[in-house]
Amino acid sequence: MSPSILRRPLTLAATVLLVLTPSLAGPLSPASAEGTKQDKIAERETVDQQLEDLRIDLGGVNDELADTYIALAETELLIPEAQQDLEDAQAELAAAREDDRLTGERLTAAQDEEKQLSGEVETGQEEVDRSDDELAQVALDAYKGGGLPNPSTIYTGGQDPQDAVDRSMNYRLTMSSQGSRLDTLRADQAVTENSADRLTAVREEIDALKLESEQAVQRTADAEDAAAAAKADLDDLYATQKTQRDDLEAKKTKYQEDEANLEDRSSTLDTEIEELARQEREREQKAAEAAKKKSSSGSGTSKKSSSGSANTGGGWNYPVNSRMNSNYGWRYHPIYHTRKLHAGVDFPVACGTSVGATHSGRVIARTHNSGAGNKIILSHGIHNGKLVTSSYHHLQGFAKPVGAQVSAGDTVGYVGTTGSSTGCHLHFEIQEDGNSVNPANYL
Repeated sequence: MSPSILRRPLTLAATVLLVLTPSLAGPLSPASAEGTKQDKIAERETVDQQLEDLRIDLGGVNDELADTYIALAETELLIPEAQQDLEDAQAELAAAREDDRLTGERLTAAQDEEKQLSGEVETGQEEVDRSDDELAQVALDAYKGGGLPNPSTIYTGGQDPQDAVDRSMNYRLTMSSQGSRLDTLRADQAVTENSADRLTAVREEIDALKLESEQAVQRTADAEDAAAAAKADLDDLYATQKTQRDDLEAKKTKYQEDEANLEDRSSTLDTEIEELARQEREREQKAAEAAKKKSSSGSGTSKKSSSGSANTGGGWNYPVNSRMNSNYGWRYHPIYHTRKLHAGVDFPVACGTSVGATHSGRVIARTHNSGAGNKIILSHGIHNGKLVTSSYHHLQGFAKPVGAQVSAGDTVGYVGTTGSSTGCHLHFEIQEDGNSVNPANYL
């Protein structure tokens, strides 16, 4: 497989990026191995979080189609990691082969040096032995009466003075020669001993290099196996990717009417909220008029309205303690490739988690439909001349009845995955006079 194929771009979930592990240049130490393990765990957690977010984005999609898309997305999220694993394995294999080559060169050089030193030691020892034998013979001859002349005989028995001078010179030359030979013998012995010591060290080095060579060969074999396994894993992912893409295209055709149903369902939900807001505003207006009439016809003292409208004091809270994803706004549908307004925000959180009122108010509706599933709607009264409501979708169950007064943080329901939902999460919206607005303006 060519490098260009290994690095071809992903077509689905292309915005998802993984943190890739660095290339390996040698065998892993325990510390780096542990670091690599932690990196893999972090990568897996990142993939799982991205898949969770993708699943939430598929609200309104047929479950079979959504599952097929999620499976494909997971495969494509794993491909970069598999590519990196292959590159790491190939780098380790190259390093192992280079290490094996260098070890072989060092072993060959050491063996050549051993051969050379063995010859030098052998030759040197022969020279030392020969010189030693010669000196020993001279000493023996001297001991027996031969060999070196007695100095007293140099000046006796001569024919003339010149003969004595010649004898003296020969004597000094003979003694000097024997001294030089002794010095040479000592030097030869030192050189031979040094060569012998070096030869011992080289032979120890050869033994160590042979062991290192065996380890390098095993490391290379292990690296070859790892590279082959990484290549096979990547090839399997590409094969799976192709199968899943074909399956997704087939199911998109099968469920193509779902795209139109999504738009119809969205319009229905907007109309539902608008009608509830209209009714709530009328109710508050009637309550205010009644309170005013009662005040003017009574004792003249002003009384607080008991209309049940929301207490507008206090802040606005997150409905659940979770990160927010799928922000408000126009969103590109990952399967149908269409743009659709995402009228709220999503919180990926476990089913059964308590959902709190985002602000003090009153429960004005508990509904169920195929899109939002179980949904509870709260009125928070008039803010800046507009009736503000909040709605909580896909609930597992309700905690407050219609008409109940709630304070910020009071549990009004429990997270679920009812309606057009492909995973546990809370879809949360805020409306002004029935029109959805960005919840970030309040939270």
